Amino acid sequence: TPELFQYNLSSGQAFYYFGSVLINNIPAEYNDWVAAFKGDICVGARQWDTSLCGSGVCDLPVMSDDGSPETEGYMNPGDVPSFKIYDSSENEYFDAIPSQDYPWENFGFYNIDVLRTEENVTILISQDGSGDFSAIQEGIDAAYDGDIVRVAPGTYTGDNNIDLNLYGRAIT
Repeated sequence: TPELFQYNLSSGQAFYYFGSVLINNIPAEYNDWVAAFKGDICVGARQWDTSLCGSGVCDLPVMSDDGSPETEGYMNPGDVPSFKIYDSSENEYFDAIPSQDYPWENFGFYNIDVLRTEENVTILISQDGSGDFSAIQEGIDAAYDGDIVRVAPGTYTGDNNIDLNLYGRAIT
């Protein structure tokens, strides 16, 4: 376990599931780590080996302040955790940005589409598979406010290419 990702177990837990975890727009590798924090306190961590997770979607257990000295300062209902990613190949920690923010609740289960280390990125859609995504809606789903979704020339048909939903996001 990376030094900054040490934490204690608690009787109160929530679970945050991430569809994808990206370090500089590259998927995290099996020996990388993801952790949740409340301020400077690590409240949960997981090695990101998606081969061991259900359908490649891993969970991150996030612990509460259960009144014991070992969990003092941990999550309370309504707190929103922040996240970090540890890139083991570079021995480097990154602040990470979730595509959705969910306040912590005991026994909560939350699905977050993407956790990534970059802001204001350009997402390329290319139907031939050479881009980040091959369907327009998939790129929109991965976008955050401030991102650019660039669609390569071509005719896009079928699911995820019609009746697009921007979810009110400020994307270009």
